[in-house]
Amino acid sequence: MMDNFVLDGLDFARRAVIALVIILVTLAIARRIKNRVLRTGTRAVADTAVATLIANLAYVAAIVIGVVTALSTVGTDVNALVTALGVTGLAFSLALQDLLRNFVAGMYILLEKPFNIGDRITLRDVDGVVENIELRTTLLRTTSGSQVIIPNSALMTEIVTNRSLGRLQAYSISITGGLDLAGYALTRYTAVLNGKSAVSKQPEPEVIVES
Repeated sequence: MMDNFVLDGLDFARRAVIALVIILVTLAIARRIKNRVLRTGTRAVADTAVATLIANLAYVAAIVIGVVTALSTVGTDVNALVTALGVTGLAFSLALQDLLRNFVAGMYILLEKPFNIGDRITLRDVDGVVENIELRTTLLRTTSGSQVIIPNSALMTEIVTNRSLGRLQAYSISITGGLDLAGYALTRYTAVLNGKSAVSKQPEPEVIVES
């Protein structure tokens, strides 16, 4: 009986050493995968944030595979562990479905680039310039100077107008003043607009004086 106990102990120690080696090798491989994905992803998507996220996901996936393999070597019931992880993951996904929806939409926006930082977009009654694109939200700056935070899921499911993709953009600027300055304003503002290279010559800019 003592011999069996010793043999079982030696066998467990052997499997534990193998599991430890698997974990150490997994860590080394996971780091290499992360660095390779980060370099390749940065060149492919030209966005450091997205490339870093993908690299981290690949790193975590490699670690999980290595840990499961190591536990299987020791003798742990991997099927029960995988089932428990699946149930836990499902519970988290249900509890955080809005967060995950915005996260997926943010990934889509960063990868597909329907608009970029600096573009002027319109969503429903909100019109502004894109200041930043994050994984969960997009920040707009309106003409009044207000900052609007829009969930990325809304940008993926709603109709968004990107006004910066058109060849021409129309702007209307109202300036108040006395009628005695109307003639000067008409001449001066027309000259200023015609002197700007960014202002279209066809159609020509118009300055209208209203009483």
